[in-house]
Amino acid sequence: MGDFPALVDVHYGSLRLADIRSNGRTDWSQEFFGRRPPGLIATAPGEVFFITGRHTGLVELSITIDEADPGAELDAYEDVVEVPFEAVAAELKLFLFDGVAPHALPPLPAGPGAYRIRYHCRGMDETRNPDLKYDDVVDEYLLQIWPAPAAPPATLKVNSRQGHYWMFKS
Repeated sequence: MGDFPALVDVHYGSLRLADIRSNGRTDWSQEFFGRRPPGLIATAPGEVFFITGRHTGLVELSITIDEADPGAELDAYEDVVEVPFEAVAAELKLFLFDGVAPHALPPLPAGPGAYRIRYHCRGMDETRNPDLKYDDVVDEYLLQIWPAPAAPPATLKVNSRQGHYWMFKS
């Protein structure tokens, strides 16, 4: 239904999705970093916070917004997790660290309501190479979003060292 492929700047190893009204309401230091282990992705009403392997630099990010579950891409990614998400508006934006010039995403197909987000990660371990330059793209991410009733988070696959750290040890 809608796709957002891009190279995006990451700072402090994270990115956020939010609608304009919800943006900034959640205290992620408590909601995400305040729990152990924190995981790879967390949601609050209207907001999504997700971890990247790259602390600072460019990453490849694709976001698909579908009317139904598009299916997990388990063979193509090292780490795949799912979480419920409560959209409070039909329009989400991708916010980078500084919050300036957020990127608009295609509208959510069912408007506000219950959604599922599946987060795929590939190349997170390669980001620990000290010789990487800012514009060397080594990690890639896919977010799939579709309408779905609320259900508990699910870990479909965790194979990278970084994914294992965030999901089970941090």
